[in-house]
Amino acid sequence: MARVCNYVQKKQWSNNVIRLFSAKVSPNLKNPVQVDLIGPPDPVSNLRPIIFAKSENESRLEKKFREAREDTQIWNQNFWTEHNNNFQKVRHESYVIPSQGKMSITADDMSVFYKEFLDKNWQMHFNYNITWYKRNIKLLLLEIRVKISKLKLR
Repeated sequence: MARVCNYVQKKQWSNNVIRLFSAKVSPNLKNPVQVDLIGPPDPVSNLRPIIFAKSENESRLEKKFREAREDTQIWNQNFWTEHNNNFQKVRHESYVIPSQGKMSITADDMSVFYKEFLDKNWQMHFNYNITWYKRNIKLLLLEIRVKISKLKLR
């Protein structure tokens, strides 16, 4: 079941990217290939998909950096899609009145529920943050290497 969900999530995300590619680019952009394109927020993860610019004479190091950014974006997208789906599912199970099919939730109820949800998922969020920091440090080091290599070429 998890594999099917991951496939559907990746498929939905790739559909957003395809939509972004097919969108008309502003005529004010002189060369759209040279800029990152940012799409509308994903309805589930609330993250904006990014199509990273790819230069025509991209070096191996630049390619590695761009691919690391893309990989981090996909990882982040998958995490927040799964997290938000889980949140909605648990909230629905906790607050829907079975006989009426309506939500019965007050702001106080929601704050208690959200605190409990965060407490139950504390370890997952902790692991996410550690991985997020590691990925960002890797991206930072790769970007520094790219900048240094460009300075050497001048």
